Amino acid sequence: MAQHLPEIALPAELLREIVQLLPLDDQRTLTLTSQSIRDQVLLFIFGHLRYTGYDVPAKVRHINQARQDVKDAIRKLELGSRALGGGKADSSIAIFEFLQTLPNLQVFIYRQLGPLISPSELSQLLSSLRHAPILELGIHTGMYNAVEGPLVIGLSGLQKLSITWPSNDIPDEPGSSVAHLFALIQPSLTTLVELFVDYTPEELSAPLDLRLLSPAGNTLQVFEYTLQSPDDKILDIIPEIFPDLTKLAITWDNVIEEHSLLWKDAHILSLAKNNNLIELTLSSDFEVDAEDEVRADQDYAWFVRSYTRRLKATQDVATACPRLQRCNWVQMRIGKNNTSMTHPFIIEEQTSDGKQVRHVRGIKQQWMGKDRIFWRDNSVVKCKLEDLPGDIIGENDPPEEDHVDEEGEE
Repeated sequence: MAQHLPEIALPAELLREIVQLLPLDDQRTLTLTSQSIRDQVLLFIFGHLRYTGYDVPAKVRHINQARQDVKDAIRKLELGSRALGGGKADSSIAIFEFLQTLPNLQVFIYRQLGPLISPSELSQLLSSLRHAPILELGIHTGMYNAVEGPLVIGLSGLQKLSITWPSNDIPDEPGSSVAHLFALIQPSLTTLVELFVDYTPEELSAPLDLRLLSPAGNTLQVFEYTLQSPDDKILDIIPEIFPDLTKLAITWDNVIEEHSLLWKDAHILSLAKNNNLIELTLSSDFEVDAEDEVRADQDYAWFVRSYTRRLKATQDVATACPRLQRCNWVQMRIGKNNTSMTHPFIIEEQTSDGKQVRHVRGIKQQWMGKDRIFWRDNSVVKCKLEDLPGDIIGENDPPEEDHVDEEGEE
């Protein structure tokens, strides 16, 4: 095998496992040059490639020298690089040329580690993919910048599309970053099953007009959306446009007001319009109206209060959404480190007094499991699972080591 696949040395145990996947006749006639075993090995090794860092162009040039049967085995490719938009034409060309040699590529994820991809390079990138049977495309571009140049039409026939699209221009202007974004999305709207859009302009602006995505209404099942505007109207708009969603995630990343969208009980009525929803994730803020700001990064009593508020909201949402099985609340900008945490819950059907009831259970988080000492006044905060409100999964988990520095600062 070394003669055909230089720089590859398969352990005998791995080769034996691969051989066992073959039909019995192939196992009997197996040789090191058997085409069947070669195809299995190539797919096992090269089926999913992930390159990231400053040397991605060099890695791409190296793999581009491989035989065509190696490239035929590549089904998924992930690149994280500054190559596009970095002003190095030779690096961009190396990536474009390599992509054109991959006839069976189905998944392509590109993360730009730097300035925005220019429209000209984005056009060349997509042109390098149009020959392949791409089903999943991810384009996560870099830092804020004005998008200039002609609109670039996206790929058609996609089932999953994930886009991170920052900008700092005026959305309503012709040729704006929003126009570029919709040009990328539009060709696949009638086939999309999953759509992820991270749209966070540098300056506060209106959210995207989601009604332009209505052609995806009959197919879209998963929609994850990050926006900057504190707009709750989308909670009513989304179920109208996408009636068959099974998974919905909305993050209101409002950097100007320094908090997410304020939770209102009226939001429950909006969420109830999602008849098929199984999993929900929201970044709603409960603390502003409660006038309950965190006092320190290790304020465990505040953690308990925050958890309790979201437990109550989950119970209300679970009643309104009869098919919901998971509900996650992302709590943003906590303490001096501006960190985030997620409060996950599951919803189960249980029988009580002969009736079916919706029962909410929390999932154990890292701060749960044992009592904590608040460093400022040495007070004890009840964080044992049995002392926390509701029913929490993870009661039989072994205790974790205390990861908190009890001599922290505000």
